[in-house]
Amino acid sequence: MVTIGAVLAILTGLCVCVAVGVWPGVSLVIIVAATLVAQTLETVTNSSAAGYLDEIAVVVALAVFSLRRLLLRGSLRCTGAYWFFGAFFALGLISSVVNSVPLGVWPLGAFLVLKGPLLALGILQLDWTRHHLKRVITVGVVFLVVILLSAAVNAVVPETWNAVVGRAPVSYRLEIPSLTGIFDHPVGLGSTMGMAFLAVLAYHRIVGRSAASVALLIATGLAGVFTFRRKSIASTLIVAIVTRYLLPGRKAVSVAILVLLLPAALLLAWAPLVGVVGATYHEYFSNIDVTARTLMTIDSGKLALAAFPLGVGFGRFGSAVASSNYSPLYEELGYTSIYGMGPGERGGFLTDTFWPSLVAETGFLGVLCYFAGLVLLVRPAWLLMRRAAHHRAQWVGAVVVAWMIQMLIESTAAPVFTGPPMFGPVFVLAGIAAAVHLHEFPAVSWPRGIGGDEQPDPMPPHPGSPPEPPRRVPEQRRYPGAP
Repeated sequence: MVTIGAVLAILTGLCVCVAVGVWPGVSLVIIVAATLVAQTLETVTNSSAAGYLDEIAVVVALAVFSLRRLLLRGSLRCTGAYWFFGAFFALGLISSVVNSVPLGVWPLGAFLVLKGPLLALGILQLDWTRHHLKRVITVGVVFLVVILLSAAVNAVVPETWNAVVGRAPVSYRLEIPSLTGIFDHPVGLGSTMGMAFLAVLAYHRIVGRSAASVALLIATGLAGVFTFRRKSIASTLIVAIVTRYLLPGRKAVSVAILVLLLPAALLLAWAPLVGVVGATYHEYFSNIDVTARTLMTIDSGKLALAAFPLGVGFGRFGSAVASSNYSPLYEELGYTSIYGMGPGERGGFLTDTFWPSLVAETGFLGVLCYFAGLVLLVRPAWLLMRRAAHHRAQWVGAVVVAWMIQMLIESTAAPVFTGPPMFGPVFVLAGIAAAVHLHEFPAVSWPRGIGGDEQPDPMPPHPGSPPEPPRRVPEQRRYPGAP
């Protein structure tokens, strides 16, 4: 018998979905916010249900935006990346059936690892053009200012702040508290500030230099440093240098500055650098039998070979589902006797990886399919970065490329493609970049839409938009601010 509460819940859900379809822009802001703070809400409320907020946001975005496009356009957009994501899912599905993974386990495991690409697919269904990017940047700045203000309050009253949002005691480095901001752990703030720094740096290089962009660069850089997360700091520096040389334009001055400053930086930071490298080596390569990430990486390869070519099935190794439904493989591997790798609350280290999960669950072929999907998902952003004539279109492409490189680096030590706060903004912006690319280069061949021929959307510019600049030849163009 259906209860009144169930009926009210269904009606509320339908009303929410209608509102999302009617006001997609405002809804998307809420969706991004949900992916950022889902983990914090779970910690603050001490409710596991709050931790599913980001998954709910993904489902709503994919379902509602897809239905909205079908009603308005009669077809769905897709890219070649989803052939590979589909192949990845098919391999995992077959593996799950062959290995008798319970029906209550493998679908959730598959959804969690694919929720980022599914979110991007939902965002792609909206009619994004370069005229919308100014508002995208404005909303991003608002998010960034809120996070920076929370980090400032955290720095002033670290213990009080941590008592509200933290999931562990305050971590002090050099008698300075590691900042968390609105997140429940310094890793969240470190990764987010790295992303913000790269986005602001791209704006400063491509769109225009201003006192505001310099101030945000300094603020995000300091906030990131004072999380004391060496992985996030290192990945941000690496990506900042790499993306500078991926952007079109002359680079002689940048190369000269790097050549001159690198030796001086190494001399000044040699002692702490040696200490960090030594600590990292000891963490990952000494006592590998009890170091979770290294041990799980090795065991994932063994499992993939033993179950060649399909793997052991979704939700069976290295994922949040394998941890919450403690995988029988963990018992066979003896993880119950290793600190941080036991069942329940003793399994805090079981989700410290990403790629080992894919290797074990879908085999080596599954990993290749997933990686190829990520590369093709970023391809439109790459083309915008290299060829777009409009500066904001080039900016969104550069940011997506930078963020994906950062994600790939950080994924070696964290499940960033499946967990908040990183995955949401990255895949949302990837979907936006793909849609903008379709509008900027209508002559480029795209796969046909599902249910009809895909055509670029005739989106008129917003009132008050500046006149279109003449399109320049990509080979002769320098991005604004290039040395």
